[in-house]
Amino acid sequence: MQLGQIIRNLSEEAAAADALLSCGDLTLVARIGSAADRFDETVGEYAAGAVRRFANLALSEDWLALMNAVERADDPGFRCLTHMLHWSLKRDEAQDVVPHEGCSCGGSGGCT
Repeated sequence: MQLGQIIRNLSEEAAAADALLSCGDLTLVARIGSAADRFDETVGEYAAGAVRRFANLALSEDWLALMNAVERADDPGFRCLTHMLHWSLKRDEAQDVVPHEGCSCGGSGGCT
């Protein structure tokens, strides 16, 4: 599946759950569920916000790591998604509960 379609589907909770399960990493799915609860978001909202935060806040070396991961992937769309999710989770798990920086919601939490 193409990355754009995967990201568009994150706005629908059932499709978001399917996309995350398709990544084949149950630990990742559990971490996303915990992070979503922590920020009072649905799983789909958290995942969509994680992609936006990567796009808005990732440094050059983060993008280079993404390109290297995608280059070697059997399914580049899902590999890109999992890379972005891991990046966002790492940042979110290292900080206190605060509204997400880099979202389109203006930092009020519950980004869409």
